[in-house]
Amino acid sequence: MSVSNENQSLKQLIVLGNGFDLACGLKSTYSDFFDYIYGQQMVNNTNSNNFWYKIFQNYKEDTIENWADIEEQILVQLKNIEYLYKEGFLKSEDWIGNQIGYNFPKESLENKSGKSISQSQFNTRVHVFNLLNNNYVCSELKLQKTLKKQLLILEDDFRKYLLSITKNNADDGIYYKYYMKSKVLNKYIQLCNSSESHNSDLVSKLEDTTLYNQYSLVNKFDETLSKIYKEKNSDENLVLTFNYTKVWDVEKVRNIHGDLDNGNILFGIDYDKLNKNFKKAPIEFSKSYRVLENGLTSTFDISSDIDVIKIYGHGLGKADYSYYQSIFDSVDLYHGKTKVMFFWSDYKGREKEQIHKDFVKGVTNLIEEYGTTFSNKDHGRNLFTKLLLENRLTIEEIPVNELF
Repeated sequence: MSVSNENQSLKQLIVLGNGFDLACGLKSTYSDFFDYIYGQQMVNNTNSNNFWYKIFQNYKEDTIENWADIEEQILVQLKNIEYLYKEGFLKSEDWIGNQIGYNFPKESLENKSGKSISQSQFNTRVHVFNLLNNNYVCSELKLQKTLKKQLLILEDDFRKYLLSITKNNADDGIYYKYYMKSKVLNKYIQLCNSSESHNSDLVSKLEDTTLYNQYSLVNKFDETLSKIYKEKNSDENLVLTFNYTKVWDVEKVRNIHGDLDNGNILFGIDYDKLNKNFKKAPIEFSKSYRVLENGLTSTFDISSDIDVIKIYGHGLGKADYSYYQSIFDSVDLYHGKTKVMFFWSDYKGREKEQIHKDFVKGVTNLIEEYGTTFSNKDHGRNLFTKLLLENRLTIEEIPVNELF
């Protein structure tokens, strides 16, 4: 890996995804959340007829692939509803009992209507009927408003769940363990430009800080970690995080989708994805709309003078491509000198080789997809090669198990 001069101060943009919190031992996935919710004896009364909870419970029981992907399911369900209204499987202002094939199984419904309906669309229809509770079918717009209100309940429940696993609990040390791991991992990512970044010396020094593994030693831990960092780095760090959790020791931080401290977390769909999938896009469900709606705009500036972009813990899924496009545009990735460093880590449940292979594929897809947005198609096609030749694109493993 190319390294910088130890004395050179860099401007770094660090992009964090949920893999960061997972690496620090936090059970923060959507599936963790739903396992907790459905593990209770009952979902609280306000959610007893919540469309989203019913959908995810149904998918969980049927072991549907990616069943717990909230943002993907928002898109799927809204697309299904658009189709159901368009093809007459849901008729506005008509009593549910009069709806075509109201109680029919899927095959009989298709025979009666003469139109096809997927299993997913059929399931959505059933849950809409249950939501409306034997009343009249409302308009598609009114149904969307109801689903938006119920999505807000889901968001708030997720906020409460995250608070319950991140709150300061000195008795069992859960919070402190997360606090320590988060700080150590964050410092490692910040320091990875120095010539010692992959030396055993740096790993050993960071690992030594976790010896202060009792909450009573928190001041000693912070002091030791700060000393290591100041010895090796004077960089300016900006952090853009897709997580809702706190990032410590960095002044310029933006939680894109809200944060626990302010209680304003949100779910949504990529704006471009909405425009591509709907005749009339329900923009109220887009991430961009929700950010504005919740007042999450900030003065956080992604300027063209950023030297390094570091990405860790992100699945690099298509849902967030528009964010990366904006970041890469801001630094003029093709013509500029900005380096992009992608980091990955080994974790339990999958073979390390497969994790690495899938991550490399994700990076490749992201860069190639970004290239398709160029007006100069030749530049778009050779972007990946150009970055490699100029040593401005690297993929590195973070040895999490050695750090703590």
